[in-house]
Amino acid sequence: MNKAIEILKDPTTYEEAMSRGDARHWKRVCAEELEEFVRQYLFSTVPRPIGRKVIGCKWIFKTKLDAEGQIECCKARIVAQGFSQIPGIDFDETFAPITRHQTLRR
Repeated sequence: MNKAIEILKDPTTYEEAMSRGDARHWKRVCAEELEEFVRQYLFSTVPRPIGRKVIGCKWIFKTKLDAEGQIECCKARIVAQGFSQIPGIDFDETFAPITRHQTLRR
């Protein structure tokens, strides 16, 4: 595949991002995302309750372009795979691994 086309096409999985020629950029933005979690105290490690399954997560990668079509920055976000929850079984007592202050309402 042409390197220019590879760079412009966003990776769809973590493995794909880490196997590309621009992997160092994706590693850096993934590390920044995880550091932000630590900095904002967005998570805590707790024991998994018996009979409950862990909700998975997925990395989302996006290349942002400026008005001239040049690469401005690369972004990586980690999101919960909430679709694996079953209402009435594990829907009410599960926490999303990601939240932002703006999503909280008083």
